[in-house]
Parts: sequence; C-alpha cells; structure tokens
Amino acid sequence: MVARIHYLLALLATLFCVTVSAQEVDISVDRNELARGETLTLTIRVYDQRQGVQLDLTPLRENFDVLDTRTSSQIRSINGAVESWTDYVVTLFPLSEGELQIPSLQINSVRTDPIDLLIVNEGPRSNQADNELFLEIEVNKESVYVQEQLLFTVRLFYTINGIRNPQFTELEMPETVTQLIGSPNQYEQLIDGVRYGVYEKRYVIFPQRSGPLEIPDILFRGEVTDGSSNFVFRNLNTRRVTAFIDGMTIDVKERPADARSVNWLPASSITIEEDWEGDLDNLQVGDSLVRRLTIRAQGLGGAVLPPVAQETINGMNVYPDPPEISQTFVEGSIVGTRIETTTLVPTTSGEITIPETRIPWWNVETDQLETSVVPATTLNINAVAGAVPSEQAVASTENLQRLLETAPVLDQSMIDAQAETDFIEVGAAWMNYLIAAALAIVALSIYKLTIAPRQSDMANAYKNWRQSVSDRYAPENNEAIAFKQLQQACRSGNAANVRNTLILWCSHFIKGREVRSMEDILQQQEAPELHVFARDIQSSLYNNSAAVNGETSPQQLLEAVTRLRSGKKAANKQQSKLDRYALPPLYKA
Repeated sequence: MVARIHYLLALLATLFCVTVSAQEVDISVDRNELARGETLTLTIRVYDQRQGVQLDLTPLRENFDVLDTRTSSQIRSINGAVESWTDYVVTLFPLSEGELQIPSLQINSVRTDPIDLLIVNEGPRSNQADNELFLEIEVNKESVYVQEQLLFTVRLFYTINGIRNPQFTELEMPETVTQLIGSPNQYEQLIDGVRYGVYEKRYVIFPQRSGPLEIPDILFRGEVTDGSSNFVFRNLNTRRVTAFIDGMTIDVKERPADARSVNWLPASSITIEEDWEGDLDNLQVGDSLVRRLTIRAQGLGGAVLPPVAQETINGMNVYPDPPEISQTFVEGSIVGTRIETTTLVPTTSGEITIPETRIPWWNVETDQLETSVVPATTLNINAVAGAVPSEQAVASTENLQRLLETAPVLDQSMIDAQAETDFIEVGAAWMNYLIAAALAIVALSIYKLTIAPRQSDMANAYKNWRQSVSDRYAPENNEAIAFKQLQQACRSGNAANVRNTLILWCSHFIKGREVRSMEDILQQQEAPELHVFARDIQSSLYNNSAAVNGETSPQQLLEAVTRLRSGKKAANKQQSKLDRYALPPLYKA
C-alpha cells in the first residue's frame, strides 16, 4: 500500500513538472487567415526566463520570409505573486498562398505545437484598407519570338505618405536577359476621383529559349511612419505595408523556318547608313578616304548586331577601326547602334567597286523576313600625274619590305665636315657652388621670415593636435576603444574591471538614458539582455569575489555585447538605406 502511494506521488510530481514545462513557453499568431502579400506576427512568450534563449528560426524560412525580430520583457505582481516573461516577436511574410504551417520550434527544452494558416488571394487590392496601396503590371505583347524584346512595367499606386525602404520582387527568370530601363518614374494619376502617387519601374526582357515564360508574382514591401515617436527611445512608430499581384505567362515562339539560314535578328526595324569622308570625285592612288557604316536596330541591343564592313577589297588597302557599340532607350524601347569606321587607301588606278552590304533581319511587326541594304559604290581612281609605276602606292606589305631593305646612300663629305666642327667646352664647377649657396640663402630666409616668428604658435598647434588625437582615442570618447577595454577585462575575469569597462561601454551604446552605474544598466530597457550579467557582476562584488561568479560568465557577456554591437551596426545601415531610398511624399507640405 505504501509503495502504491509513493508511486502515485511520483506520478503526480512528474505530471506537475510536465505541466509547468508546457507552461514555460507560449506561442501565438495575430491571425490564422490573411491575404496574399500581408505580413504575420508570431509571438513566442517565455515565462520566468533565467537565462538567454537561442531561437532557431531556420524551420520558418521554408515557407516564410523573416522580416523582423524584437523582444520585450515584463514583470507583473498580483497579490504578492510575481510573474515575469519575455516576448520574442517575429514578423513573417508568407512566400506562397494556400494552406501553410508554422512548424514546431525547439525552445530550450520545450517543443512548441505547429500552427495552421490559410493564405488567400483576393486580388491586388486585397491586402490594404481603402485601396491605399496596390500594384499593376503590364506587358507590350502577350507573345514574342525567342530573343525578341518584351517590355514589362510594374506600377505601385499609393495614397499614403512617407513610404520608406520600398522593395519589389526581383525579376529573376532562368534563360532570360533582363535589364531595368533607366530610373523609376514617379508621377501622380487620378483614378475614380482619387489622386494616387505612382512609382513605376520598367524592364526589357529578352527570352533566350522558346516555350512558356513565367513572370513571377510581384510583391512590394515598405514601411510607413505616422510621424509620432516612442517617448522613451524616441524612435518613429512605423508599420509595414505590402502589396501583391499575380505574375503572368508569356508565350515565346521559336525561330521561324524562313529565318534559320541567316543571322537571327528579331526587331521592329533595322536601318544601315553609309557616310564618306574625302573627295570621292578626285581620288588618286595613295589617297585615303574614310567610310562609316551606322546600323540602328529598334528592339535589339547594339552588342548583338553583326559586323558588316568588308575586310578585303580588290585594289585597296583596308584599315578598320574598333566598332562603336551603344544602346539607348527611346519611349521605353531599346535602340541599339553599331558604328564601323574603315580607312581605305587605293593601290591601283581605274575603277574599284565597294561591294554592297546586306543585313537580313526578322520584322516582328509584319512577321516576315526583310533585308536592309547599302548598295555597291564604284570609285574612279586616278594615277598620280608624272609618276612612274614604281612610285605608285605600295599594294602589299611584301613590296614595302623590299623597299625598306634597300641600303641607304651616305655622303662622306658631310661626315668629314661634321667631324671638323669646333666644340666649346664650359667649366661648370663654379656654377655648382653658386647654386648651392643660393639654395642655402633661400632656406635661411624662409626660416627667419616664416618659421622663427611663429615658432610658439606652431608649438601650440602641435600640442593641441596631440591633445585632440589623445581625446579622440580616449575610451570615454570612443566606443571602439571602450569595447576593446571590455574585451580585455572579460578575458582577465576580474569583476571590478568588468564592471567599470561595462559601464563605460554602455554609456556609448545606450542612448535612452545616462549610464554611470550598474543600477543604470539594470533600469534601462534598450538592451535588456545585459540585466542578467549586471546582476551577476554585482553579486560577485557584494560577495567580495575577485572573479565573476553566477549563472553567466565574462565570455558570455562578451558574446552578448558583440551581438548587440553587430545588431546596432546593421540597424544603422538599414536606417541609412531607409533614409536614402524613401519615396517622396505624395502631398507636398
């Protein structure tokens, strides 16, 4: 009987421990059903937290984008019973629609239960109240040929001011070449009597294979501030705004059979122009003239246009220059240009014909093969008057080499006359002494006139400079130096040194209040994770212990401070990006 009672007591104790353990962690979401493009708030509450919690959010990243994490701690006393907890608040962005699940998370020794969610698609204006924010996408064609340009436009319509850090889905599609056209356009548009601000981004897409081209769903995320701030931390109150619109499928047609025997150039138009520099009517052997061919293609970049200039022409030496390749955007369409410049030198007299230049291309407007042509040009080359054939321009490098190998004729009388020329020798030793004396006089004059009268001022300036450098790198004025001193104190483990260096570093890091003692660290809420370390340090000092004793160690303190510094640097960097890329206000002040 006694053994059975002991067994029942042990069973009840086990159940009680499991119940307490289950109550140590509570997980909840702000809602279980949301529109596609909205964000979700996940709250993980840990009761009676005695040490730091390492949250592993990796399981969430399979179906969600983790946008933000923050913590808050609270203590409540009711009828003498004290209850404390820490909330870990995670902002999630669902990556797809339909039924999703927040998976089970391991938090300390507790594993949470999964949470089911339903993500519904109610259209591009479903995820904001009163149509304050929505997206629109547009393409110039529903089907294109392979390597033909597709113009894609995404527009954000908004009626709210102060949108910061605008982020759109990047257009990353396999086997495509995608380019943003210029900078985003910003203007206003009146829709059903409501004035909207419009933020427009335009792209040109070149599909590199035939078949369906899947343009992904477009998601927009940003932040809006209401202009108010938190009294304690003086941070602007912000809320996240999102917008979503379904992608689309474009049919990419393969190369037509009529164009498989020529270079594939799908474009709206391709023109080729010929310009000459030089007198074409009075050309002689050895004269040079410049021929310039300019190719312009609407709907193709200049880099894909083929070379067209002739490399060899009978009766002429050809010297081509490197081509000039460029591209611009005209009315949202890409226009590519290729300019080929060639210098031509006739080597024989008579008629010389420059062959015609042909560029076959596929007209995507008329859906047929066309050819741009520069007709052949015939030039009449005159012989040089009074010149024998050997004096004409050299037609080949072989003849030129033979001429260069001819031995030169020397005039011995000129050599003898040059040898008999008198040379005047000038002794320059006294000139060196004179230059050295002049330099010494100049240096002495500069010292007497400029340096000597201001010697005391220069000494004071040097002293002030050394003092400013010393102040700059003093731990009281430099957070990095204070952090290094804290590192050294944590490695030594001396409680007094750790306390002093921690107070000094917190005076730089914590901006919400002035930090001069450990009590100030315990009362601040900007870095609540330091509370447990501060209590252990205080306890060690009160117990007259030279080393830090307690639930934490100096190494853990150093790791926590390092995380805080990294987090603040990332937050400052993000804030600078927010300030730099914030959308302008719709309504001017």
